[in-house]
Amino acid sequence: MLSTISSFETRNKRQILSSDIDYYNKYVCTSSADGVIHIFESDKPDMYSAIQLQEHVGPVWQVMFSHPKFGFLASCGSDCKLIVRKTNDDGEWKIVYQYDGHKSSTTSIDWAPYKSGAIIACSSADGTISIHTLNNNEWSVSKIPNAHLNGVNCISWSNQLLNNHLLLVSGGNDNKIKIWEGQLGMWNAMYESDNQLATIKDISWNPTPGLYKHIFASCASNGRVFVWGSDDCCDWVQIEIDPENKQKQKVSFSRFGTVLSVTMNSYAVKLWKQIDKQTWMCMERNITNRKTLDCQDKSVNQDIFAAIA
Repeated sequence: MLSTISSFETRNKRQILSSDIDYYNKYVCTSSADGVIHIFESDKPDMYSAIQLQEHVGPVWQVMFSHPKFGFLASCGSDCKLIVRKTNDDGEWKIVYQYDGHKSSTTSIDWAPYKSGAIIACSSADGTISIHTLNNNEWSVSKIPNAHLNGVNCISWSNQLLNNHLLLVSGGNDNKIKIWEGQLGMWNAMYESDNQLATIKDISWNPTPGLYKHIFASCASNGRVFVWGSDDCCDWVQIEIDPENKQKQKVSFSRFGTVLSVTMNSYAVKLWKQIDKQTWMCMERNITNRKTLDCQDKSVNQDIFAAIA
């Protein structure tokens, strides 16, 4: 069973919108609707030792640490900005890159696989996706214009390359999911889903191959969660998860891709494991007892795999 191992108060004055833990579990980072980012050291997580970052104006939708090879912390918010920071010799988190080229709220960020270099994608409510690449200490940006009509809500990178090209999946207010293939700074839509009849709220690409070579999960505003599987990234099979319960808002795969978490509107979380190509089973996460039990809600806030090691 999942259980709380520690908890602590923050100085956030409004709802916490996102959280992340760095690769070595040294830092815990939170962002909130009050526009403040807090960074805590995991061995002394109290409000008095927290570092506060206030470069954003308005809600900060997401924070995310890069791979430790690069040591960055990125954030995006309602002020249309993407901000990337890094610690200096004094332990201060300083801005090393800032992008304000989006015309509306930046909604989601994701770091590409570290073996491809320091690359971060940023989606926006203006309907575009920007991809930022660090080369020779200089950042360059390419853009996917008109990625989704009426706004892009979520993005996720694949850890698997296709013909040595990066793959990015996105979901938007046009009720569609699209897969983008990067070639020499150009991004081509290699797949576009049929209309899902609801806004795509969240999306997560499985970090490891499973029974399918490529797997990602999507969550829509009507509460429908699908797991998508393909061996060639062209023909996709959809499996719906928990169709009876319509109160869902976020999906996330574990670091090794063996478990899918589905966050409910009540902030309870259900955990799912793939049994075969057509079956996903709701499970109890118990290392010493692996038998499958009736599904039980787990009371945890935000994305469960961004909040636990």
